[in-house]
Amino acid sequence: LKLGLKLHEALELTDFVNPDLNLIEDEFIRNKVDAFLHNGILKDLSNANIYKEHEFIYEKDNMLYNGIIDLMIEYNDHIDIIDYKTENIDDENYQKQLQGYKDYVSTLTDKKINTYLYSILREEVKQV
Repeated sequence: LKLGLKLHEALELTDFVNPDLNLIEDEFIRNKVDAFLHNGILKDLSNANIYKEHEFIYEKDNMLYNGIIDLMIEYNDHIDIIDYKTENIDDENYQKQLQGYKDYVSTLTDKKINTYLYSILREEVKQV
């Protein structure tokens, strides 16, 4: 749990456009952040809007929903929502979680929305 929090924090604090990985003291965490930055899921970020730890509350069907999106990247023609997991990305509940994020974001935009799970330890990405 402690490792997961440190990994999440490192990803939250890293500037994805101009990363300086030397700011991350722990070599293991630095390598995991570097692997995320180079896994292919991130496109050209120079003209993208990047939202980290985006907290939201919205109502749907008389139900109140809230959550925190780890990473949301808005490109000109689409939005990518990426949820970090320490290791396991196969839990069905994670897919439901991402669907909730997608439902919320779809109330704000007509852009295409892609959702991904990213396993930090396995360095794997899964589109859901």
